[in-house]
Amino acid sequence: MNSCPEKFKCSQPLLLESGKALESFELAYETFGALNPSRDNAILICHGLTSDSHVANGAGDENTKPGWWDAAVGPGKPFDTTKYLVVCSNVLGGCSGSSGPSSLDPVSNSHFGLKFPIVTVTDMVNAQCLLADSLGIEVFHAVVGGCLGGFQTLEWMSSHPERIRNAIVISATMKTTTHNLGLWEVIRQAIMRDPNYNDGQYYGKKMPVSGMGLAQMFGMMVWMDRKVMSQRFGLKIVDGQEPKFSLEPEFEFQLFLHKIAERAASRFDPNSLIYLTKAMDYFDLTRKFKTISDVFSKGNFRTLLIGYSTDWRYPPDEMREVSQALTAGNKPNDFRILDSNFGHGAFIYDSHGALDEIRKFMQSSE
Repeated sequence: MNSCPEKFKCSQPLLLESGKALESFELAYETFGALNPSRDNAILICHGLTSDSHVANGAGDENTKPGWWDAAVGPGKPFDTTKYLVVCSNVLGGCSGSSGPSSLDPVSNSHFGLKFPIVTVTDMVNAQCLLADSLGIEVFHAVVGGCLGGFQTLEWMSSHPERIRNAIVISATMKTTTHNLGLWEVIRQAIMRDPNYNDGQYYGKKMPVSGMGLAQMFGMMVWMDRKVMSQRFGLKIVDGQEPKFSLEPEFEFQLFLHKIAERAASRFDPNSLIYLTKAMDYFDLTRKFKTISDVFSKGNFRTLLIGYSTDWRYPPDEMREVSQALTAGNKPNDFRILDSNFGHGAFIYDSHGALDEIRKFMQSSE
């Protein structure tokens, strides 16, 4: 499987949902496979919150690290690159090659930081539309995503339905919840209250390592299912020692959280995490429509919806609302509820159940 990391540079202004505009922007993207002569075999995979365009690792790929969804993309896999051209772009506002807070402002030649305008899921998808235009792709055979990637897929289904034939949405919702608003606000405040955050201008200086570490630790508590925590760590004490009755991390799970915190700042730009979680705050497909039947009233596409019984971030009831909206809009859809102790991240870390459903759906789309 050949892969091709690229950079889309758009010199035309992008009007944002906020009313502001980006005079120009860049999207980092990777492609796997080839576009057929009729240009109707392209699949867009939209990544989650802290992922990037490196969805899979292909032959000749300069990036030797594993892709975040290697199990799904490649020859003979559900997204078969001998049949399809798979495209994955880093979202607008991200920090893996696309324009975002860590990018250089061409006017001042310094990092944008908090001067970068707020972007929404709608803005991310509008940027992807321009990328698709540049690749000569008028209609995607499928648009796919989970978590924030699922939000993007739902936006494609609602705002650009004429450009898709199939959609796969995993662990997402039509609008954010009060609970998720609170989770993201705690994570953002952990970062922004770090003295080294410096109002977002920490580039070239001390990073807000402590704040990012706390945010990552809290995020792990949000993401990991309680059963997984118990099965993997239980109440084991480090090195099997007796309790020391100290304030140091003595239990294996505590040590695990501390190690995650130590790596957090090197994995992701803090400002991007703030911006992308704000984009999730603003996500609400129902805001633009009078009735639920209007959300997916246009276009001619079919949808596979996958939820997890243990996903308390976006539980099956919220995915069921998406199914009901699709049905109200006369759109064929299949809704599957799977079981996994991995909860919200199961489609990546316990992927066999989802991939079985995706394979069947993709085969039926041929």
